[in-house]
Amino acid sequence: MLGSQSTDYVYLGDQCYFNADWKRSNTGATTLYQQSFGAHTWYNTPSGAADSTISSWTQAMTLDASGNLLVGTTTAGGVGTTIYEPSGIGRIDLNKSFSGAATAMGFYYHGSQVGSITYDDTSTAYNTSSDYRLKENVVAMSGATERLKQLKPSRFNFIADPDKTVDGFLAHEVQDVVPEAITGTKDAVDAEGNPEYQGIDQSKLVPLLVATIQELEARIAALEGAN
Repeated sequence: MLGSQSTDYVYLGDQCYFNADWKRSNTGATTLYQQSFGAHTWYNTPSGAADSTISSWTQAMTLDASGNLLVGTTTAGGVGTTIYEPSGIGRIDLNKSFSGAATAMGFYYHGSQVGSITYDDTSTAYNTSSDYRLKENVVAMSGATERLKQLKPSRFNFIADPDKTVDGFLAHEVQDVVPEAITGTKDAVDAEGNPEYQGIDQSKLVPLLVATIQELEARIAALEGAN
Protein backbone atom coordinates (compact mmCIF):
# COMPACT_ATOMS: atom_id res chain seq x y z
CA MET A 1 0.00 0.00 0.00
CA LEU A 2 1.37 3.42 -0.96
CA GLY A 3 -0.55 6.56 -0.37
CA SER A 4 -1.31 9.64 1.68
CA GLN A 5 -3.84 9.70 4.50
CA SER A 6 -3.70 13.49 4.54
CA THR A 7 -1.67 16.29 2.99
CA ASP A 8 0.79 16.13 5.89
CA TYR A 9 1.61 12.40 5.88
CA VAL A 10 2.92 9.89 3.37
CA TYR A 11 2.68 6.15 4.10
CA LEU A 12 4.20 3.01 2.64
CA GLY A 13 2.69 -0.16 4.06
CA ASP A 14 3.03 -3.91 3.70
CA GLN A 15 0.17 -6.34 4.45
CA CYS A 16 -2.13 -3.44 5.41
CA TYR A 17 -4.51 -0.84 3.98
CA PHE A 18 -6.43 2.19 5.22
CA ASN A 19 -10.23 2.31 5.17
CA ALA A 20 -11.43 4.60 7.96
CA ASP A 21 -8.90 2.68 10.12
CA TRP A 22 -5.74 0.74 9.42
CA LYS A 23 -6.57 -2.88 8.63
CA ARG A 24 -4.68 -6.08 7.83
CA SER A 25 -4.86 -7.18 4.22
CA ASN A 26 -4.19 -10.79 5.27
CA THR A 27 -3.17 -12.75 8.37
CA GLY A 28 0.56 -11.95 8.28
CA ALA A 29 2.51 -9.45 10.33
CA THR A 30 2.26 -5.89 9.04
CA THR A 31 4.74 -3.05 8.63
CA LEU A 32 4.21 0.63 7.94
CA TYR A 33 6.51 3.52 7.04
CA GLN A 34 5.38 7.08 7.70
CA GLN A 35 6.95 10.34 6.55
CA SER A 36 5.71 13.57 8.10
CA PHE A 37 7.12 16.99 8.92
CA GLY A 38 10.69 15.89 8.19
CA ALA A 39 10.50 12.75 10.36
CA HIS A 40 10.59 9.13 9.16
CA THR A 41 8.96 6.45 11.29
CA TRP A 42 8.73 2.66 10.92
CA TYR A 43 5.94 0.70 12.63
CA ASN A 44 5.07 -2.98 12.89
CA THR A 45 2.37 -5.13 14.41
CA PRO A 46 1.99 -8.92 14.85
CA SER A 47 -0.19 -11.14 12.70
CA GLY A 48 -3.96 -11.14 13.02
CA ALA A 49 -7.16 -11.88 11.17
CA ALA A 50 -7.47 -10.62 7.59
CA ASP A 51 -9.37 -7.32 7.32
CA SER A 52 -9.24 -6.85 11.09
CA THR A 53 -8.59 -3.38 12.48
CA ILE A 54 -5.07 -2.71 13.72
CA SER A 55 -5.72 -1.17 17.11
CA SER A 56 -2.11 -0.31 17.87
CA TRP A 57 1.26 -0.19 16.18
CA THR A 58 4.71 -0.70 17.68
CA GLN A 59 6.96 2.21 16.80
CA ALA A 60 10.07 0.24 15.90
CA MET A 61 12.37 2.98 14.58
CA THR A 62 12.32 6.73 14.02
CA LEU A 63 14.60 9.11 12.17
CA ASP A 64 13.35 12.42 13.51
CA ALA A 65 13.56 15.85 11.92
CA SER A 66 16.70 16.65 13.92
CA GLY A 67 18.56 13.64 12.50
CA ASN A 68 18.30 11.51 15.67
CA LEU A 69 17.89 7.77 15.02
CA LEU A 70 15.75 6.03 17.66
CA VAL A 71 15.56 2.22 17.61
CA GLY A 72 13.14 0.52 19.99
CA THR A 73 12.42 3.84 21.69
CA THR A 74 10.40 6.95 20.89
CA THR A 75 12.55 9.48 22.77
CA ALA A 76 16.29 10.17 22.87
CA GLY A 77 17.75 8.37 25.88
CA GLY A 78 14.74 6.07 26.26
CA VAL A 79 14.94 2.29 26.60
CA GLY A 80 16.41 1.07 23.32
CA THR A 81 19.12 2.43 21.01
CA THR A 82 19.53 6.13 20.26
CA ILE A 83 21.99 7.66 17.80
CA TYR A 84 21.89 11.40 18.15
CA GLU A 85 23.85 14.63 18.51
CA PRO A 86 23.21 16.45 21.81
CA SER A 87 24.99 19.82 21.95
CA GLY A 88 26.99 19.08 18.80
CA ILE A 89 28.51 15.84 20.16
CA GLY A 90 27.89 12.59 18.25
CA ARG A 91 26.53 9.99 20.70
CA ILE A 92 25.10 6.47 20.83
CA ASP A 93 23.01 5.44 23.86
CA LEU A 94 22.10 1.81 24.64
CA ASN A 95 19.50 1.71 27.40
CA LYS A 96 18.10 -1.52 28.87
CA SER A 97 15.09 -1.88 31.15
CA PHE A 98 15.88 -5.23 32.84
CA SER A 99 18.30 -6.08 35.63
CA GLY A 100 21.34 -8.20 34.76
CA ALA A 101 23.96 -8.59 32.07
CA ALA A 102 23.38 -7.65 28.44
CA THR A 103 25.48 -7.61 25.27
CA ALA A 104 25.66 -4.15 23.76
CA MET A 105 27.75 -5.14 20.75
CA GLY A 106 29.17 -8.37 19.34
CA PHE A 107 32.05 -8.76 16.91
CA TYR A 108 32.18 -11.82 14.62
CA TYR A 109 34.44 -13.40 12.05
CA HIS A 110 32.61 -15.78 9.70
CA GLY A 111 29.92 -16.30 12.32
CA SER A 112 32.28 -16.95 15.25
CA GLN A 113 32.35 -14.34 17.97
CA VAL A 114 35.76 -12.71 18.52
CA GLY A 115 34.75 -9.98 20.96
CA SER A 116 31.93 -8.09 22.62
CA ILE A 117 30.94 -5.13 24.72
CA THR A 118 28.76 -6.19 27.64
CA TYR A 119 27.24 -4.30 30.54
CA ASP A 120 25.11 -4.90 33.60
CA ASP A 121 23.47 -2.63 36.17
CA THR A 122 26.75 -1.09 37.38
CA SER A 123 29.61 -1.59 34.92
CA THR A 124 30.79 -2.18 31.34
CA ALA A 125 33.26 -4.78 30.02
CA TYR A 126 35.21 -4.81 26.76
CA ASN A 127 35.91 -8.43 25.87
CA THR A 128 38.12 -10.18 23.36
CA SER A 129 38.10 -13.91 22.68
CA SER A 130 40.41 -15.81 25.07
CA ASP A 131 39.00 -19.32 25.42
CA TYR A 132 41.71 -21.98 25.70
CA ARG A 133 39.97 -24.01 23.00
CA LEU A 134 40.88 -21.34 20.49
CA LYS A 135 44.61 -21.49 21.23
CA GLU A 136 47.57 -23.76 20.60
CA ASN A 137 51.34 -23.73 21.16
CA VAL A 138 50.80 -22.28 24.65
CA VAL A 139 54.09 -21.75 26.54
CA ALA A 140 55.07 -19.74 29.60
CA MET A 141 56.51 -16.28 28.96
CA SER A 142 60.21 -15.75 29.58
CA GLY A 143 62.49 -12.75 29.30
CA ALA A 144 59.63 -10.41 30.19
CA THR A 145 61.78 -8.09 32.28
CA GLU A 146 64.21 -7.44 29.44
CA ARG A 147 61.36 -6.76 27.03
CA LEU A 148 59.67 -4.43 29.49
CA LYS A 149 62.88 -2.42 29.86
CA GLN A 150 62.68 -1.68 26.12
CA LEU A 151 59.41 0.20 26.52
CA LYS A 152 59.74 3.98 26.77
CA PRO A 153 56.91 5.53 28.77
CA SER A 154 56.66 9.25 28.05
CA ARG A 155 54.76 12.39 29.00
CA PHE A 156 53.46 14.48 26.13
CA ASN A 157 50.54 16.45 24.76
CA PHE A 158 48.63 15.87 21.56
CA ILE A 159 49.03 18.65 19.00
CA ALA A 160 45.25 19.14 18.95
CA ASP A 161 45.18 19.62 22.76
CA PRO A 162 48.35 21.53 23.75
CA ASP A 163 47.20 22.33 27.29
CA LYS A 164 46.71 18.71 28.39
CA THR A 165 49.76 16.59 29.30
CA VAL A 166 49.26 12.83 29.47
CA ASP A 167 51.25 9.64 30.10
CA GLY A 168 51.66 7.12 27.32
CA PHE A 169 53.80 5.69 24.55
CA LEU A 170 54.80 6.39 20.98
CA ALA A 171 53.11 3.67 18.96
CA HIS A 172 56.05 2.74 16.71
CA GLU A 173 58.35 2.29 19.73
CA VAL A 174 55.92 -0.15 21.35
CA GLN A 175 55.47 -2.01 18.07
CA ASP A 176 59.01 -3.35 18.26
CA VAL A 177 58.33 -4.88 21.70
CA VAL A 178 54.61 -5.83 21.73
CA PRO A 179 53.49 -5.67 18.09
CA GLU A 180 49.97 -6.97 18.80
CA ALA A 181 49.31 -3.79 20.83
CA ILE A 182 49.70 -1.55 17.78
CA THR A 183 47.65 -0.96 14.66
CA GLY A 184 48.98 0.71 11.54
CA THR A 185 52.47 1.34 10.23
CA LYS A 186 54.90 4.09 11.18
CA ASP A 187 54.76 7.08 8.81
CA ALA A 188 52.03 5.46 6.66
CA VAL A 189 50.06 7.66 4.25
CA ASP A 190 47.10 7.00 1.97
CA ALA A 191 47.01 7.28 -1.81
CA GLU A 192 46.62 11.04 -1.54
CA GLY A 193 49.47 11.50 0.88
CA ASN A 194 47.31 11.99 3.99
CA PRO A 195 48.66 10.48 7.23
CA GLU A 196 47.26 7.13 8.36
CA TYR A 197 47.94 7.34 12.07
CA GLN A 198 48.92 4.42 14.28
CA GLY A 199 46.90 3.39 17.32
CA ILE A 200 47.57 1.49 20.53
CA ASP A 201 45.58 -0.93 22.68
CA GLN A 202 47.36 -0.56 26.00
CA SER A 203 45.55 -3.55 27.49
CA LYS A 204 47.78 -5.75 25.31
CA LEU A 205 50.70 -4.70 27.53
CA VAL A 206 49.20 -6.35 30.62
CA PRO A 207 50.58 -9.90 30.02
CA LEU A 208 54.11 -8.47 29.75
CA LEU A 209 53.63 -6.46 32.95
CA VAL A 210 52.31 -9.49 34.86
CA ALA A 211 55.16 -11.72 33.65
CA THR A 212 57.71 -9.07 34.65
CA ILE A 213 56.23 -8.80 38.15
CA GLN A 214 56.38 -12.58 38.48
CA GLU A 215 60.03 -12.63 37.39
CA LEU A 216 60.93 -9.87 39.84
CA GLU A 217 59.01 -11.57 42.63
CA ALA A 218 60.94 -14.79 41.97
CA ARG A 219 64.25 -12.88 42.16
CA ILE A 220 63.22 -11.26 45.44
CA ALA A 221 62.20 -14.64 46.87
CA ALA A 222 65.53 -16.12 45.81
CA LEU A 223 67.45 -13.28 47.46
CA GLU A 224 65.41 -13.59 50.65
CA GLY A 225 66.00 -17.35 50.66
CA ALA A 226 69.75 -16.83 50.29
CA ASN A 227 69.76 -14.72 53.45
